[in-house]
Amino acid sequence: MFLIFALLLILIPVYSLAETLPTKINAENLEFRSGVYRGSGGVRISQKERMLSASTMVFDNNTGDVTAYGNVVFTEGNNILSSESLMFNINTNYMRIDKGKIFIRDDNYHIEGDTIEGFSNERFRIESGIFSTCDGEPPCWRFRGEDINVHLNHILTAKGVSFSVRDVPVFYFPYIALPILQERQTGLLIPRIGYNTGEGLKLNTAFFWAISGSQDATFYGDYFGEKGPGGGIEYRYVLSRESGGQFNGYYINDKELDKARWKIKYDHRQLILEESSAKVRINYLNDKTLYKDISGDIGERIQRTQDSDLYVNRRWDSLSAHLWAQYTQNLSGDEEGIFQRMPEAGINVMESRIGRIPFYWRMESSVSRWDEIDTGLTRLHISPAISARLFEDNGFTFIPEIGTEQTFYYMEGETDPVQSGIYNLAGIMSTKLYKSYLTGTGSMQHFIEPSIKYEYTEGTFIDHASSLTNIEGTPPLLDPIEERKEKNDVSLSLVNRLISMGSDRRYEPLYIRLTQAYKINSPDTLPDDSGFSDMRLETVVNIKELFSIDIDATYNHEKGEIISTGTDLGFKRGYTFFTIGQRFSRFPSSLNFLTLSTGITMNKVDAFIDLWYDNEERQLMDSRYSVRYNSQCWGITAFYSYRPEEEEFNVLFTLKGVGSVGGF
Repeated sequence: MFLIFALLLILIPVYSLAETLPTKINAENLEFRSGVYRGSGGVRISQKERMLSASTMVFDNNTGDVTAYGNVVFTEGNNILSSESLMFNINTNYMRIDKGKIFIRDDNYHIEGDTIEGFSNERFRIESGIFSTCDGEPPCWRFRGEDINVHLNHILTAKGVSFSVRDVPVFYFPYIALPILQERQTGLLIPRIGYNTGEGLKLNTAFFWAISGSQDATFYGDYFGEKGPGGGIEYRYVLSRESGGQFNGYYINDKELDKARWKIKYDHRQLILEESSAKVRINYLNDKTLYKDISGDIGERIQRTQDSDLYVNRRWDSLSAHLWAQYTQNLSGDEEGIFQRMPEAGINVMESRIGRIPFYWRMESSVSRWDEIDTGLTRLHISPAISARLFEDNGFTFIPEIGTEQTFYYMEGETDPVQSGIYNLAGIMSTKLYKSYLTGTGSMQHFIEPSIKYEYTEGTFIDHASSLTNIEGTPPLLDPIEERKEKNDVSLSLVNRLISMGSDRRYEPLYIRLTQAYKINSPDTLPDDSGFSDMRLETVVNIKELFSIDIDATYNHEKGEIISTGTDLGFKRGYTFFTIGQRFSRFPSSLNFLTLSTGITMNKVDAFIDLWYDNEERQLMDSRYSVRYNSQCWGITAFYSYRPEEEEFNVLFTLKGVGSVGGF
């Protein structure tokens, strides 16, 4: 890959001088005769930020030939080219440099070439070339290649390519041929190597193809010691600012299971008209355990279901319509009991004011088809509501609302529909109080935002839980629409906020939200039930960028205990950081685990630790440790991960300006 950098970053600046004639020529001796300029003794040709200097220089305006000899130095910005001689023709674009050295300061590129010839703006030849990003002589590492031929935007070939460490050859390639582009570079990515106790030796290779400015693709060829070969493709494209997508496919011929396994992921967004859009999402595995076996993403390994969708939306000023189809793949079992949305059509009226009075109305409606392996149903849902905004000019806001939700289920094998009819009545009263305090760097504003809400819901409800016991004629629980219950509740919410309005920036050092509901004569209230719902506390504390704490806890009055908590503590100062998280829940499922992430980032050494500990099982479920050393032009990272079912170790070597060898 060093050859690509050498040509793209060096040869083009030389040609930039040939685009127009020099604007200024200085020399101790300067002659002009018959269209030929001859200069000697500190000859300098300058043009804006470019300057070419040499002991002697000849410019033939008749033929377009420019030759320079002795201490030739060409500078453009921070880039410097030096050579014994330089020759180019501004008419034919032929160029030749002998014993040339180039230094690109921005990325610290050091490049040498015995002879560099350019036959056009796109074709070049180098007899021998050396590339490194290391200072010093000899450099820590460098590449060398012979008989290099380059056709920009097409292909590069070279013979006898070697890689040396402190002038000691380490790797040798007798011949290479790489497709290249001047912008994003098409070519082979450096292979990645690792070892996993479950998969054995891992080798990952990839080829990147920069198809155009709006699309590219990466092809993968992998080998797993225990499972065999695998391969895939990732294709990305952008059609416009609002339209584009990505496709990812992977295939492995698993010799351990004697089975072909594959996955498909596809996401596409499309602007159809100015107010219409569509989204497509496809996720499918032919083997539901594929993620668990070979994925390095913890989210994929613990995933239980995955959805595929088609969603089309059209918006007007106060109206929207959608078409939605969804397929859910169960990764933890068979598809029985999984209802697929095939499809749904809906029309929603956004909140709109009624005339000039402060009353508003909205409506949600949909008709959907749901299919399961053995049965199916059609659902019709309509939910209109009317609300108002009162007393806003008096410091209080009162929002009353009345609405209804009507749902009809047309189940296969049943002649009459099953109906759920619900009526809602609600009212919200809220206000906002604040006080401002001056500080040394600005002001601190304290907000108190109390609100009280009353909700009353009654009607004909369906016991969806009975569908789990296979009671015929009971619609299943499909989505949150089915979770409605009778209500006669009063809930209180109290928010406290501190906002720092500094001269340099604005941030929120404290946020506290407390919510509590009380059931009034609810039919599902037990005799010994106090009527109070679970109390929820949400707290976020930020002390500059040094310390943060995020708490989300729920307290149950009847049990007299906290039934769920989620806590994240973070600390960051200088080159160190530390975060610890805790998740605990008794309902709806038992959950209890800890997470820890810490690291230190210094000038040359970085170290990171990530842990996931299951308190229920008293077991470390996932841990990752890495140490990285960065020198001026190279680096090395040692990585180790542990999971109960496997361990993995990798070493990653990084060469600045070239890439990495190894992998994760």
